[in-house]
Amino acid sequence: ELVAHWQAVGFMHGVMNTDNMSILGLTLDYGPFGFMEGFDAGHICNHSDHTGRYSYRAQPRIAQWNCYALADAFLSLIGHPDLSKAAVDEGFSAGFNARFHRLMRDKLGFATEQEGDEEFFADTYGLLNRQRIDYTLFFRRLSRLPAAVAKSEHARVDAPLRDLCVDRDACDAWLLAWRARLQKEPVTDAQCHAHMLAHNPKYVLRNWMAE
Repeated sequence: ELVAHWQAVGFMHGVMNTDNMSILGLTLDYGPFGFMEGFDAGHICNHSDHTGRYSYRAQPRIAQWNCYALADAFLSLIGHPDLSKAAVDEGFSAGFNARFHRLMRDKLGFATEQEGDEEFFADTYGLLNRQRIDYTLFFRRLSRLPAAVAKSEHARVDAPLRDLCVDRDACDAWLLAWRARLQKEPVTDAQCHAHMLAHNPKYVLRNWMAE
């Protein structure tokens, strides 16, 4: 769940060695940490990480691997490596995915779970990655857009988000799909905006400030 929250806000720990993760579900040693700016799923915030082991997209996998290492420490009690691995597999992916998907629905203004949501999340990250859109600004600006807009007005109304994209046609296509998904939600624009703004940070620690 901790790593799911990281992924949702674009936070990267940078050095997720086993000795930097606690059994309490928190982490230590934030030396090379950073927040995502222009989105790149393979972004590495640790200058000494030459292989991308701790890149943004690798964090869930590394957290699970660290849990395997913890389970190995209990082999004398568990009895067999396959059992220790199974114990991790039973809980980690399900726990991570449930939390991450809930957080993504919150960020996108979806109050309910609908078929096709996971594919839409993937499409969203695909747009972000191809366009190198600022991660925090994208979701924050999205949080103020209406669920419906006249075709003649969309360029003006959607300008705050479209201006983040090099390919505005791709942004328009994504917004069309987003609004189609919002039609399944029984909430007003005001309710949706309040919910999204509560889950999409206005501020993150920008890397130039940290440096």
